[in-house]
Amino acid sequence: MIILKKWFDGVRQTVSPPRFILYILTSLIVGGSLLLTLPIMTNSGQWTPLLDALFTATSALCVTGQVTLNTMEHWNYLGRTVIIILIEIGGLGFMTLWTSLFIVLGRRVDMNQFKIMQESLNVESISDIVPVTRYIVYFSFAVQFIGATLLSIDFIPRLGLAKGIYYSLFHAISAYCNAGFDLFGDSMIGFQDNPLVLTVIMLLIISGGLGFIVWRDLLTYRRNRRLLIHTKIVLILTATLLIGGTILFILAQWGTHPFGKQAWYTSLLNYLFLAVTPRTAGYANIDYSLLKPASIFLTMILMFIGGASGSTAGGMKITTVFVIGLYAVRSLQRQEISIFKRSISAEIVNKAVFMLISGILVIATGSFILLMTETIPPGFGIEYLLMETFSCFGTVGLTMGMTPFLTGFGKFTLIVMMLIGRMGLLTFFWSFAPKSIEKNIHYPKTNILVG
Repeated sequence: MIILKKWFDGVRQTVSPPRFILYILTSLIVGGSLLLTLPIMTNSGQWTPLLDALFTATSALCVTGQVTLNTMEHWNYLGRTVIIILIEIGGLGFMTLWTSLFIVLGRRVDMNQFKIMQESLNVESISDIVPVTRYIVYFSFAVQFIGATLLSIDFIPRLGLAKGIYYSLFHAISAYCNAGFDLFGDSMIGFQDNPLVLTVIMLLIISGGLGFIVWRDLLTYRRNRRLLIHTKIVLILTATLLIGGTILFILAQWGTHPFGKQAWYTSLLNYLFLAVTPRTAGYANIDYSLLKPASIFLTMILMFIGGASGSTAGGMKITTVFVIGLYAVRSLQRQEISIFKRSISAEIVNKAVFMLISGILVIATGSFILLMTETIPPGFGIEYLLMETFSCFGTVGLTMGMTPFLTGFGKFTLIVMMLIGRMGLLTFFWSFAPKSIEKNIHYPKTNILVG
């Protein structure tokens, strides 16, 4: 512990916060990969290929759920436990857990660590870090415990006491952290007719995807009698995407029965699940290769948008997409960019535009690489590979079945995309910038014809 702390402090003081976050994530991925290669982690008792172990560790830490090896069939309970620990670290954040340990031990948290936490949690004020950190840990564990308890109502009678408790905890953590790892071998497809399990999984996904700041704001509303503008935007957009997504999935699949002959309310619940899981949990209640192209396209859009900032979800984040949309509308109207009688700064707009452009470029680059390196079987379209890139960038985990058959280069490409998606575009690209940046030089302005 002392050696780890010395290394931790040494690296933290010599690199920028974004680069430090990159170092920590890659170190955890490498450590997790080495553990998962060991024979004691598998059901067969054989060594796991390093690339597959690396893919699994990255997917777990980046709370994606994309897998090259079937979690139920390949890993034993020790391997699954390593995976769920990585998921918890990835969902709550290593810096959150590290700072929580310091708080519990009564240690002092220095300014450099505060800056890294501020970057990691995406909070405005350093003074908010300690209460936010404490709140994140308490709230997350409470929600996961409640979710596991509800799941155990079904899992214990189905699997037995010990196995039922383990499966309940595993899926509660995986769903809340928006990871999408499952121990049933076919995700949630076997629970299409089980409203209890589908509902609990959806509520856990939504809880993690709303973000810690939103929940703290909601839980303190009775005392404060007001909500942050961020909270209002997240709640409105989340409801819009969930309701609108459900309706669009129903329209896209009109005339078909993708879930078989069900009662209307069970079918509606499954369509709602289709709208929830791309935000960015990755649990599948249907084989996506059976869906119509319009539904696949809609799924990709939802994966690209993702959840809320400061949450366990990935993607562009709904507030980023909102700012860009508001900027486009207000620009056409030649009005100030504002919402709820508050103006939005040019810095925030510039960040949102940067994230949109860089996000499109990352997905386009990853898709082009896969189309160059992978062979699409006869009868399959490019949507099978596009699903992989959108899913990994959004840290979702949904697939049409291509992941296990990718080449080594294709798997490594997705590993990088998962890392980018989990870190966030701004943090990832800023991690390559010098720690100290020269003062900007202002040149005379020029006009360039656009449009």
